[in-house]
Amino acid sequence: MLNDKALKGVQACLSDLDELSAGRFIFAENMIGKVLQDISESPEIYGLIAECMKSFNFDKEFNRAKVKLPTKDGYFMMPESKAIVLPLVFCILVDIRDNKLNMRDFLKNYFQSEEIGEFENFSKTVIKPFRDAISYCFGMKDNSTQQENKDDEELEQKAIQVEQKEVENEEERQQKVQEEIKTEKLKNEKDNQFFEKIIRISNQMLEAIELEKHIKQDIKDDLVYLINNLISCAKNGDINNVSAFIVALNYIAKSVKNLRFLYMELKSDLAEYFEG
Repeated sequence: MLNDKALKGVQACLSDLDELSAGRFIFAENMIGKVLQDISESPEIYGLIAECMKSFNFDKEFNRAKVKLPTKDGYFMMPESKAIVLPLVFCILVDIRDNKLNMRDFLKNYFQSEEIGEFENFSKTVIKPFRDAISYCFGMKDNSTQQENKDDEELEQKAIQVEQKEVENEEERQQKVQEEIKTEKLKNEKDNQFFEKIIRISNQMLEAIELEKHIKQDIKDDLVYLINNLISCAKNGDINNVSAFIVALNYIAKSVKNLRFLYMELKSDLAEYFEG
């Protein structure tokens, strides 16, 4: 059971973590410094984190938590284990304080959200689990009341130490991340191959138009306009307008003998893209 002095130290840290979470980005670095001072002045919290640090690899866990996708915003996936959350977040806060980690870039790269602000997302994703882990370890489940059964503290501490020693089974999480990255990569490869085909066939159509001697000038102008726009959209990866221009070509390309088979190939590739 915590004595009064130890209890006040833990409560002060939890209170400052709540203030950090509820605050604004411009005050965050000052509050982080205050939280770290609370930790250094609390032998109980500092000792708990030090115990968790014994077999902790910051670079490994930090890189594992940062998920960066090729075409989407990155996000930060906190580990479930409290024995990892405690040293991981502590090290992140220290690096921010010591300017080893640029907080603005960190938030921009991994905490963008359509629903909430970057700092609010950071607080929800990183600070809250850290605060909850400390609260849990010392039997203080909420911010306003102390746990009645403080005698369970010793058991909870031992549970944390056991949890620290257990090998985390994170294969499912890693597999999920890898599958998501693989899916994105395959989709990008499929899109690139499709757009390259469209550009190649479109250039062949332009060459065929130049070789066609009996085509009317107004039809030629319309075809060149549509095909150039089709090429431009394909280079930009704009599938919606690529589809629209291929459909628009249907009304003109079939009337030009040299373009019929090339246009059929365009339609076939478009159909295959959406079917696949």
